Amino acid sequence: MNFIETKLSTLLEQFGGRLASFGGDQAVAGDIVLTGIQTLEKAGGNHLGFLANPKFRDQLLSTKAGVVLVRESQFESICQYLEESAAHAPSSVAWLVNDPYLYYAKLQQWWVACSEFKPQAGIHPRAVVDPTATIAPSAMVAANCVIGAHVKVGEGSRIEAGVVLGNHVEVGDATRIYPNVTVYDECVIGSHCVIHAGVVIGADGFGFANEKGAWVKIPQVGRVVIADQVEIGANTTIDRGALDDTLIGFGVKLDNQIQIAHNVTVGEHSAMAGCVGIAGSTAIGARCTVGGAAMVFGHLNIPDGTHVSGASVVMSSIKEPGAYTGIFPLQEHKDWEKTAVTLKQLLKLRNEVRELKKQ
Repeated sequence: MNFIETKLSTLLEQFGGRLASFGGDQAVAGDIVLTGIQTLEKAGGNHLGFLANPKFRDQLLSTKAGVVLVRESQFESICQYLEESAAHAPSSVAWLVNDPYLYYAKLQQWWVACSEFKPQAGIHPRAVVDPTATIAPSAMVAANCVIGAHVKVGEGSRIEAGVVLGNHVEVGDATRIYPNVTVYDECVIGSHCVIHAGVVIGADGFGFANEKGAWVKIPQVGRVVIADQVEIGANTTIDRGALDDTLIGFGVKLDNQIQIAHNVTVGEHSAMAGCVGIAGSTAIGARCTVGGAAMVFGHLNIPDGTHVSGASVVMSSIKEPGAYTGIFPLQEHKDWEKTAVTLKQLLKLRNEVRELKKQ
């Protein structure tokens, strides 16, 4: 993406912080023209770089970035390190903030919002929109979309090419739905959400009764209800509830290729990495994290603030928040580390026992 040019002083006024020199008390100008954010290794004079972790401070010795975001509480020690390590200080301007990585995120959001292509509002002539649907005047519906009966799309939302919104679907304001997403009947998506390509929301949950060895389908009549500011990664699937709704809370972030089964509840600001699987009727609390490829069995409860490591398998409810890791069985992370070390030593221990038996 080609970012617009902007002066450092403009960003400083909007986002706060203060400027300083790596070389001491020399004057610092705020009229540097910046064209985007780049890593310290690849940045040029018109780029903004960031030092999120002080262990990478040696990159400051060679960076050509015009401006570098630095944590203010670490600036003095970084300057001392540079003074001891180099014959001259970096020419970059230091922008002192309380959290460089957070500033990087917010500044990148600002640059993308100002620079990206913005299609005109309205309904493309090759979109199929039921006459009973309500599309806000400032919303955009792209080519080859199919919009069902009684659908509502809020102000400023973008429904991109090939999206299918079933009957009675609701989409809030300023939500972006990328190409080829399918939202089944009666599901609800909040405002300021991002739904990436290939997502399926509201497919039937996996519900069947057994009759003499044959499977009898249980109709799934609940919905999927997604709160505001949720982001859902590409090809993730969220099943509709059997009777009650599947609920995704405010600010939840889901990576690509996640499966969330029927009647699952995910609390606000929880996050899951790619290929996680959550079985039906499990309740995940607020501010939880689930690492990539972890599996969570059904009908479990996971309390607020719980962190499950990647590739772990959760087979029973967790009673106390904490960090959990493992497969056989799930343990608190600190206990699992001890178990893992012991397992690695089992072969050596077995051989020693055999030698003792021979003696």
